Amino acid sequence: MTGPLRHLAHLPAPLAAEIAARAAFRLGRRAAVRPHEREVHESSHRSTTRHLRRATNHRPVDVVVHTWGEPDAPAVLLVHGWQSRAAFFAPLVGDLVAAGRRVVGYDAPGHGDSGGTHRTLADDVAIVRRLSEAEPDAWEGVVAHSAGVLAAGVALAGGVPAHRFAALAGISSATAINDGFFALSGTPRTLRTRYDDAVRRRWFPGEPDFAEHYDLTRRPVPAGVPVLFVHDAEDKRVLHSQSELMLAAHADSAELVTTTGLGHNRIVRDAGVRRRVVEHITAVKPSHLP
Repeated sequence: MTGPLRHLAHLPAPLAAEIAARAAFRLGRRAAVRPHEREVHESSHRSTTRHLRRATNHRPVDVVVHTWGEPDAPAVLLVHGWQSRAAFFAPLVGDLVAAGRRVVGYDAPGHGDSGGTHRTLADDVAIVRRLSEAEPDAWEGVVAHSAGVLAAGVALAGGVPAHRFAALAGISSATAINDGFFALSGTPRTLRTRYDDAVRRRWFPGEPDFAEHYDLTRRPVPAGVPVLFVHDAEDKRVLHSQSELMLAAHADSAELVTTTGLGHNRIVRDAGVRRRVVEHITAVKPSHLP
């Protein structure tokens, strides 16, 4: 067993599970705005929304929202992944604005310029819902990356209106996230049941069906929302099999594009991927959608 939490094997199981549940949501250093993102980042219209967190012992946080494009243009929502920020999508923002779209992105709690020190899937789902309620129409599309795919997908499965969804290097479920945490941290496998209980109690109060609720293979995006999955065959951080699982659950309304050599993050910046995403999001919506 390797990893920073392997020592938990020597502690009483209840205490060890609580320590692991806290450590799993510790974000670390915030991602900086990189040089190629700077112009797009600084050109956004910034606003702030107050997010009321349900997680225990956590105060409300101010979430920074970035908007680009003309106010009356069709809107596209961006949801970034772990240890990232809205500016991570900078090249795609430029593409979508050039295509005549208004783009909305936010820095998740504990990320970018937003407040807080922790982030959960429940935070993102609540923020996506709030931003959606402020829109006059359904999102023309939602684009998400990594853990943002799961959060955005859960929001769509829960009724957030959108015409199309593009999921880049996505994670299929909270169970898969927890599996990855155990593998990387060295947390003893014997703590898994207690850990899951501690995570649900601390970070997702009032959600007894946590594992099922945050699982896009069991609660897929509605069939009326076409999905484009894009995943690199050599992604070491989130395996390609995650998108394969989600594709199987969305077989009648989705396609999977597999790339090679882009890894987990460069897939968002790749010109070919961006072109496919823009084509998917801006395509004429199916006639059965409102």
